[in-house]
Amino acid sequence: MFMRRLPIIRPQGLFRWRSIGFSRLFADSVKARITPVKHNMNLNRLSLNTLLDANHTKALDDRLMGHKILPCSTITVSESFDLKELFRNLNSRKFQCSIIVPDEMIHVKYERNSKGTATDNSQFHDILFLHTGTVVAWGLTEKQVEASILPLAETSMVTRYEPESEDMDYIEIEHEKSDRNSGSYMAGDVMVISGSHYNDRLLDKIAFAYGLARSTRTAVIESSLERHIQMTKKTTENLSTGIKLGVDAKEVLKSTGRLLLLRGKLNLYSELIETPDLYWSEPHLEKIYKDISKTLDVNPRISILNRKLDYATEESKSLLATLNEEKSVRLEWIIIYLIMIEVCFEIFHFYERYVDYKTKSTSTEHV
Repeated sequence: MFMRRLPIIRPQGLFRWRSIGFSRLFADSVKARITPVKHNMNLNRLSLNTLLDANHTKALDDRLMGHKILPCSTITVSESFDLKELFRNLNSRKFQCSIIVPDEMIHVKYERNSKGTATDNSQFHDILFLHTGTVVAWGLTEKQVEASILPLAETSMVTRYEPESEDMDYIEIEHEKSDRNSGSYMAGDVMVISGSHYNDRLLDKIAFAYGLARSTRTAVIESSLERHIQMTKKTTENLSTGIKLGVDAKEVLKSTGRLLLLRGKLNLYSELIETPDLYWSEPHLEKIYKDISKTLDVNPRISILNRKLDYATEESKSLLATLNEEKSVRLEWIIIYLIMIEVCFEIFHFYERYVDYKTKSTSTEHV
């Protein structure tokens, strides 16, 4: 596959979101440049070292080497989720779920096995349901998400889409509070989730998740625009060769409406072109969001999308102008025909008067 109230139910511990304004201590940001390299699921010590530039300030110690590279799957399946309905459904199924951000996101602790005996956070997968119709599953493959996670949200989807996904890898590191090299970051194409506390790492995962969802939601618009372009391609070819267009003004107006809706989804009705309000006061989380967006080339893709939308809109305007011109020509000919008919009637009336005159003249002569 190609490429936001319910009462706040807080997770265990002292984890809070807006009420404390994301209050927590962050380590220094990673400023060294990371060299992207191709990675796979079986990285050993040597290949892990290649993920980081030699000048990177974060040392690769034995604790990092001991962590596996895990999959992170992001799938956008609908325009939005009905989070109230979804939360009730998850609760009824006895899942450990909580509303991290009201009207924005639900966090689910998904047990790694089906025995129901897990107690430690390391025995759960973090599943994030975003109100934008996106699921981000940490530690699960795309097939696992499709088989086990998406059915949970089946009845909560509002306006379904053809699914768009993004698969990436991540490493999760739990370090000591005194570790000066703490903080999550991007290592090439791998997300490194680093923090001394589970809730700190969860916040970082959420920041990554917003960036990943931004990519898949952009992909949805890309796919919709591509389908639109393919639908109108034949009409444009007909226009270029002088053949009858084969569409009417109603269809062109509907096409223009679809383009306006796509442009609205991209630029007006979402936060695709800007940083979410949640991260304005949190530089560390904002950096994570921007880094993952940069890795996935979201900004260039949005720029290209807007240019394509400009072209497609201009195309629709040209088609509509052509149809209007054809309609004007047709109306002009109708007027000409009506005038000709009126002239014919007048000629006939003139002929009738002439015949009457001749008849009266002949009768007078005979008298």
